[in-house]
Amino acid sequence: MSRIKKSRTAGNSEPAFNGNRKETSASAKEARERKRKAKLKGNKAGARNVLESKQTQKQNAKKAINDKRVGSKKAVSLAGQEEVQVEAPRKLLQPKAKVIKSTVEKKISPEKELNQIENDQRLNDLLEQLDNGEEISAIDNSWVDKQMARHQQLMEQLGWLDDDGEEDLIQQFEAASSALDEFK
Repeated sequence: MSRIKKSRTAGNSEPAFNGNRKETSASAKEARERKRKAKLKGNKAGARNVLESKQTQKQNAKKAINDKRVGSKKAVSLAGQEEVQVEAPRKLLQPKAKVIKSTVEKKISPEKELNQIENDQRLNDLLEQLDNGEEISAIDNSWVDKQMARHQQLMEQLGWLDDDGEEDLIQQFEAASSALDEFK
């Protein structure tokens, strides 16, 4: 029997190759990336020199910053003509006024302010200490005086305070006691 050469054309058992790959473009890209990474194993050529050159560049940059020999950045004309540069007149700056922060007191009604003073726990405690004969500090004493003066001022402003109120009460009490004496 004579020998039969193998042919590259597909036989009856395999479908004929039509030139299209079954592979998708994404998988082809991944395959190329894997192949590229497999090729690039190891260090690049001259890796030691690259590291040293980066370090020297950093050192040179530091030296350049601190270099005192660097002169003026003013442009120098290389031509023989001398140009007179006119400087722009400087603007005279007006001094800025200082901003003074002032506390803005909220306006509250005299009734509310009077109520706050009367219900102030610190003031009540200090007045109780004074009534018991205890001594309080000079700062506390001045604060109590200021609060009491404000209380008096508010009472007068609201018209709730009579100047002769205590004397009238004493006179009424004495008059009532004399009236009681008449009935005895």
